[in-house]
Amino acid sequence: MRLPLTLIAVGTVLATLAQPANDQCANVTPFSLAIGGTVERTGTRTGATTLNDGVPGSSLMTTPGAATVWEAFTTTACSNVTALFCGTALPATPMWNFLTPDCPADSVIYFSFANYGILCSNGQFGIQWFNLPPGTYYMPIYCTAAGGNYTVEFSAEACIPGPPNDDCGGASALDVHPTCIGTTGSVTNATFSMAAAPCNDFTGDANDDVWFSFTATGTEHTITMEADDDGLDAVVELYGGDCSAPVLLDCSDATTDGGTETITATGLQVGTTYRFRVFHYYTSLATDPGFTVCVTGDIGTGIQPPGQVGLTITPSLTEGPVTIAGTQAGATLRVLDHLGRSVLTTRASDSHHGIDLSAQPSGPYIIQVVGLDGAMQRATVVRR
Repeated sequence: MRLPLTLIAVGTVLATLAQPANDQCANVTPFSLAIGGTVERTGTRTGATTLNDGVPGSSLMTTPGAATVWEAFTTTACSNVTALFCGTALPATPMWNFLTPDCPADSVIYFSFANYGILCSNGQFGIQWFNLPPGTYYMPIYCTAAGGNYTVEFSAEACIPGPPNDDCGGASALDVHPTCIGTTGSVTNATFSMAAAPCNDFTGDANDDVWFSFTATGTEHTITMEADDDGLDAVVELYGGDCSAPVLLDCSDATTDGGTETITATGLQVGTTYRFRVFHYYTSLATDPGFTVCVTGDIGTGIQPPGQVGLTITPSLTEGPVTIAGTQAGATLRVLDHLGRSVLTTRASDSHHGIDLSAQPSGPYIIQVVGLDGAMQRATVVRR
């Protein structure tokens, strides 16, 4: 079960003590953090308050028993920034897991990777943010009534360039095929383009989206995205319009780690270019970022026979039963899975013929109708 994106923070009631000098972000002077540089900062959490930590209603202001002291840094180039609390005395304590460009804090930049005992072998907390644009950032340090000193080491490395299709304008163009011909993709080193939309009652973090495009050859096409392994919980969003003003048309977030996501888009305009993006649902990086994607549907070959102009396959999303209308008695009906394998072959009994795909796994299927004077096909998706 998915848990909402949240902060790594728990706490107890704070005692009233003298405030540290960096109790408020407004009192902190940012230090310069250069590529290849390392800066160590020390301070105390004892006596910290929530005064002016964040805008009203933010977690910094409303988390019971938690207050904040601040460190801040300025970068002049795109940076992968690491903050390590390895030198802070054990036991490890809770920590906030974000940066903010605002003081008091309003917007947040969540971590790319965070853990206890991996970046710091002694069990302390380490956190990383990848592909930070140049700028000034404030890092809140979590404080409880126990207080205590802290040591945090900041370092920065040059950003690793994202993939060619990291942004909408560089979307990888895909051809539409009658059956799924997969193109490999990956969210490795991908960066944020724009906020994710709610999908299937969940809203992921599109901090590693990559983009694809296709030109519609029919009015209905199916996008299929299959994760390589359990380390990717993918979300797919389909957009019309251009990159300057994309319009969300549909989305798919029906599975979790290692799943297959499908969008069957209808009402498309032949000859119009559409774009879709794939991203890992979680803020933390995908441990296996690879996937395969394809677009299937009518490719406009002109082989549609006059007798099948009104061919329809309903429903486009089914638990098994499918009705094929507008075919000819005796026509061959062939069902292909997303890999192009034939999973069922039969003959139409009349112009309205039913087939049952309930024995087939969930996923997209192409139904081909072959008559005496030509052939045609339509897509459907089995989902349970």
